[in-house]
Amino acid sequence: MRTRAKISLLTNTSSVPIVLSKGKRRRRKMAGKKPYDVEYKGVTIHCATAEEAADVARLLAAEPDNPQFVPWRIDEFTEFVDRIQISQRRLLATLLKRKGQSTKDYDLCGALGLASNQALAGVLSGITKIAKAMDIEPGRIYVQRTEYNQGLPERRYYITTAFLKAAQDADWPSLNDLKEPDEE
Repeated sequence: MRTRAKISLLTNTSSVPIVLSKGKRRRRKMAGKKPYDVEYKGVTIHCATAEEAADVARLLAAEPDNPQFVPWRIDEFTEFVDRIQISQRRLLATLLKRKGQSTKDYDLCGALGLASNQALAGVLSGITKIAKAMDIEPGRIYVQRTEYNQGLPERRYYITTAFLKAAQDADWPSLNDLKEPDEE
């Protein structure tokens, strides 16, 4: 009988994912439930939910040269966040609160008080323009994925691991970073 356990991924210094078991507690919860399997280099990783399996697959698909994992220098990060507008800061702050979990397009619009995906695209475009002006790959900041639900596109946004770490290291954003200049 194969046992199924919740896994965690760590990356050692050579950027090789290491799979660790979280114990028996999860096995009892999973009893009778259909697991989701992710295969990687001949090893099958059992996950309890589809989202967990997607997270594992996303982590395993990360390549060392993937822009999502390129570390930010503190001066580069500071200059970038200083150059973006308040609506862009608020968008990134909303994604940072999710700590790498997905945020649906309509949830972002609601959180930012935007009327439509077109308005959201404008905010995202501003982030991309500043990034490109600084020779920063936009994929180092956030990732957008489109999934289809009953034939309709549903866009999901993720903050990258490297941007999340840089924001945590810089203790960004502060309340002042999210205020309009006339609000101060």
